[in-house]
Formats: sequence, structure tokens, C-alpha cells
Amino acid sequence: MFRLVVLVAVIIIGYITVQYIQALKPQQRKIFAAKAAAVALITILILLTVTGKLYILAALGTGLLIFAKRLFPLLRYFPFLKGLYQKAKATQSSDTSKRSTVETSLLKMTLDHQSGNLDGELLATDGKGKYLSELSLSELISLYGLADKQYPDSIEVLAAYLDRQHGSDWREAANAGHYSEESEQHARPSDSAEMTASEAYAVLGLDQTATEQDVIAAYRKLMQKLHPDRGGSNYLAAKINQAKDLLVSRKGK
Repeated sequence: MFRLVVLVAVIIIGYITVQYIQALKPQQRKIFAAKAAAVALITILILLTVTGKLYILAALGTGLLIFAKRLFPLLRYFPFLKGLYQKAKATQSSDTSKRSTVETSLLKMTLDHQSGNLDGELLATDGKGKYLSELSLSELISLYGLADKQYPDSIEVLAAYLDRQHGSDWREAANAGHYSEESEQHARPSDSAEMTASEAYAVLGLDQTATEQDVIAAYRKLMQKLHPDRGGSNYLAAKINQAKDLLVSRKGK
């Protein structure tokens, strides 16, 4: 009996709604249709919750995702919802896309701002294209020895990765192979080593449209992850400081 009453009510409401829509202008119909769809969706969710049948949504999940893509254009009729969607999308894109890079003759090191993960891609040797995270500790130490002989500009950044991933234990094995901190000191670039603007932007994970405030914000965020007092690297911290100083001085001109 209850279902019959609900069915009759739905038919009556549907009839009245159709009559109302027919009396509207074309543009008004689109707006009304969008709002009606939103109300219907909310009503369905409430009914499923009350009746304990929300599991049905799981079965319809794929279809709803496809349908949602078609409804996105209708967001223009709901400025508030559209603003929230665009803001959330922009925030997610900003958080997931920012990466800092430091490139040497042997490595392209990348720091993901969101996760804090540090990794490096080999730009030379037989392992070109591989990532440091794919190598074993013994392979990394061998690579460190190779850098000592052929890629001195890469010693510091490779040591920074090893310190971050393996602590200081790796140095004993490296010293046994006659690779010591003296190699790092010999190859260490001075604080005044020239850095280009494009390199500075890459180190801070910014593009050339970044403002001075953007530079300072990126600098602070990176230093929270890479400051030596927090288990970071002296080399990377120096690079970040150098990049910040260069860009702030350029922005201030």
C-alpha cells in the first residue's frame, strides 16, 4: 500500500513538473533541469541512507563517474559549487606537481615537495635512465667511487642521497674502497659558485612567473624538510639558500 501511495505521488509530482517546465523559456529550462537533478540526487542519497541500501552506490560507482563528467558543464549554474571545485582542483594540482631538481653531469636529483621523497636519475654510465632507488647499497657505493674519479660535481649530491637513505653507515664501506669525505671536500662547490636563474627556479620547484612571496614560501617549505638540523643535507640546504638569495635579489630589482 505504501509503495502504491509513493508511486501515485511520484506520478502527480512528475506531471506537475512537466507542465511547469513546458511553461518555461529554453534558458530557464536548463537552469531548472540542473537544479532538479541536484535535488533528485540528494533525495536518492537520503532514501538509500534511511533504507540502509547505500551499498547500491558501489555497484553504480563507475556509471556515476562517467555521468558526473557530463554534469560538470552544469556547474556554471551553481557558482558556489563551481568555485569550490576549481579551488580544490587547483590546490591538488599545486600540491602534487611541485618538485625541486638539482642536475649534475651524472645525476638529476628530484625532491617531491608533497611526500619529501628524494631520488635521482642517472644521466650517464651504463645505467643511464635508472634511478638511485633501484640500486642496492653496494651499487650506490660503487657509483660514488665512479663519481669520485669521473664526475666530481656529483659527489656532494650523491652523498646527500646516501646520507638521507642509509644514514652514515655507508661511509665505512666507502672508506674501505678509498672513497672518503676528502673527495667531497675537494669537489664541493663554494657558496659563491655561479647558479643561473633557471637552475634556481628548478631547485625551488617554481616557474619563472613566481613572485618573491612564492620564492620565500617555497624556500621555507623545503628547508623544513632538508635543513641539516632535521636530518637533511648540508649540500642541498646550501643549494636552496643559494637559489633563494639569487631569486630574491632579482625580484627586488
